[in-house]
Amino acid sequence: MAMDIDALLEGGPSYGVVDAKDGFLLFGREGHEAEFRALTAEVEAFADGYEVIALETPDDGPDRLFLAPLTEERSFAPER
Repeated sequence: MAMDIDALLEGGPSYGVVDAKDGFLLFGREGHEAEFRALTAEVEAFADGYEVIALETPDDGPDRLFLAPLTEERSFAPER
């Protein structure tokens, strides 16, 4: 089951979204840590076509989530 990425990128009560150059950064809002952890697990399981990278704090689990489309186009040229 694929996730509706467009709806996800609108943000919500438990998280905000920043449009990054090569993807999107979702960040948890204060007081909504449990909801953001649940959202992170759902995104990791169902975000087809995206690389999902959870950025975790040592004590609270993920507080940011980076989504990068799986595509060959990047804003940087990888060194070989």
